[in-house]
Amino acid sequence: MNKVLIIEDEKNIRETIKEILDLKDYSTNAAENGLIGIAKAIQFKPDLIICDIMMPEMGGFETLQNIRSINGISNTPFVFLTAKTEKRDLREGMNSGADDFLNKPFNTKELLEVIELRINKSQEEKKKFNLEIINLKEEVSNLKNSVNKLSLNNSHVLKAPLLNILGLINYLIEKKEENSSLNNEALNMLKDSCTELGVATEEIEKLLNKIKNDQIYFSC
Repeated sequence: MNKVLIIEDEKNIRETIKEILDLKDYSTNAAENGLIGIAKAIQFKPDLIICDIMMPEMGGFETLQNIRSINGISNTPFVFLTAKTEKRDLREGMNSGADDFLNKPFNTKELLEVIELRINKSQEEKKKFNLEIINLKEEVSNLKNSVNKLSLNNSHVLKAPLLNILGLINYLIEKKEENSSLNNEALNMLKDSCTELGVATEEIEKLLNKIKNDQIYFSC
């Protein structure tokens, strides 16, 4: 059941909106000014707020400004209900973060259409955001697994063959007196190449560890 908070200082309008929404199976709560409305919004956690602009204690613009600064309710769809139709007022409301307007007098159809539209849009955005978070977590998890696998296997894949080659070369050099046809210059070049390969292997390990550390920092 979707929840709607009505912030309106005129009792008749406030009760009329509440009655309409109650009949349409919305869960409703009401407040007569912005100060009370903010307190109820924090507790009630509405899916949408309908708020008058001209109210005592705290007007609609200030109420919206405060709502947008409070964690947990800052992204709540916010619809202004107002008799003021001047363009500057509408512009001020939109610039302050309002999602929509309803002009007084309004009819039931307009009220329900705006509420349904804004709640549906908000829910779709939440679903999209949650899906993006899930996908991002999967990508991070896959990256972490890949990095861990590379880090664990790197020594085996690169260093083991390298050590075997170096061992063979050292053996051949030691036995060079017994192999007069052996090309010492070629052996030394091969040994130098293997040494360079060892340096490259260390650089790869450093890079993998850096990626792993950066990934861990990002996941935190």
